Amino acid sequence: MEAILLIGALVIAAAWGVYLIPNVTSGRRGTPLSSTEQFDRWTHVMADVQSRTYSLSKASARNVVRRRRRRTLLALVVLAVGALGAALVLSSVGWLIAHLALDAAIAWYVGMLMQVKQREAARVANHHLETLSSSPDGPPVRIVAGQ
Repeated sequence: MEAILLIGALVIAAAWGVYLIPNVTSGRRGTPLSSTEQFDRWTHVMADVQSRTYSLSKASARNVVRRRRRRTLLALVVLAVGALGAALVLSSVGWLIAHLALDAAIAWYVGMLMQVKQREAARVANHHLETLSSSPDGPPVRIVAGQ
């Protein structure tokens, strides 16, 4: 029985490692190369926020989506913990398999949420580049070599 639990723990650790290790190691990929790029990015974001009109219906729709995603993730975690508890109390391999399946579902769901977040970040970055390239004055910061 202990061997099965150890194998299950290793499978869970490997599944979580597949999703978490790339995100931890690639944290610097989206960072700007210099503080001027970061300042330029933030000024465009702030200008974009100031130019938009506030829509209560859009804000409430985003809050509904966030709440639904949190509830779904919480439900998956509660079910996984319950399945693990049942596997330990009942010494059941079936519940352990159910727990592993729920862990896989949690990993898949978190991965999908991260993909959605990355797509949104890419959309915002592309919008920023389009507004920067369409500016008639050129880029606000000019770097001259040697000066």
